[in-house]
Amino acid sequence: MEPAATTACGVLVGLIVFLAMAVLGVIAVNGADNPGFTRQASAAAGGTAEKAPPGAKDGFHSLDLDKDGRLTLAEAAGYGEIVTRFDRADRNRDGRLTQAEFDRLAKLSPATAPKPKGKKPSKPSRAEATAAAGG
Repeated sequence: MEPAATTACGVLVGLIVFLAMAVLGVIAVNGADNPGFTRQASAAAGGTAEKAPPGAKDGFHSLDLDKDGRLTLAEAAGYGEIVTRFDRADRNRDGRLTQAEFDRLAKLSPATAPKPKGKKPSKPSRAEATAAAGG
């Protein structure tokens, strides 16, 4: 390597080490009181989004950000329990949940993957498979 490339690599490594030490220093000083670093389980580790208590009146009003008395899917974003059941709870299909529709959320089972309707696709015949393969 040329001296300029070696110097650039050294500066880059030094900068990364400095930033890592700065972050560790902030964590060490603030500990659990640091709002930027919260300990939440990731989705890959089986964690879920925060739950708003379905059916609780204060839950509905705290989620209704524009205070119009209706809860949109955007307002419910981040609350997996609500988002997965939103369409089934929205009885009039207007894209908004009223207080009564929101109260239904607690009674609905979690969403499951829809089952395919109709017959299962049959295997292609030997002639179709040969024709598809180009032979």
